[in-house]
Amino acid sequence: MGFEWLPAKNYKRHYICLKCQKGFKRASKEDIKNPVDDDFSNLMSDYYEATSQIDIVKYINAAYEKIKVSCPQCKNAMKQVHYDFEVPALRDNKSWKNLRATLLTTIDYETYIHWHRIQLQETPPNTSTYQLLTQNLEKLSKLTHSKK
Repeated sequence: MGFEWLPAKNYKRHYICLKCQKGFKRASKEDIKNPVDDDFSNLMSDYYEATSQIDIVKYINAAYEKIKVSCPQCKNAMKQVHYDFEVPALRDNKSWKNLRATLLTTIDYETYIHWHRIQLQETPPNTSTYQLLTQNLEKLSKLTHSKK
């Protein structure tokens, strides 16, 4: 016997502030009266559907800047974490130091590189879309290799 009779749980989004060493929750898009699109699920599709093709890196950075969540106390950018992420205690400096070391990178371009590789497999060669995908994949790959 399952729990099909229970309504689907709409979890709040969970964030941590690495400077204040605190966790916060924000209402999800479905709970907000006038929601702003604040996820990246269609970011690449929207980019390639747009008529003006700006630089892919600038486009991704602008999207991240647009939905940046600020800490209510120190106003620095917070990091989104999984809803069951266990926030360390405020005075657990060792755990917070480890979190800073692992979560310090601002944007993970690997997801977008992977998306481009999948699209290249599905797009016929010798098309303008294929060439644009290849160019953008090279830009993103160079960016991730220069950070390592």
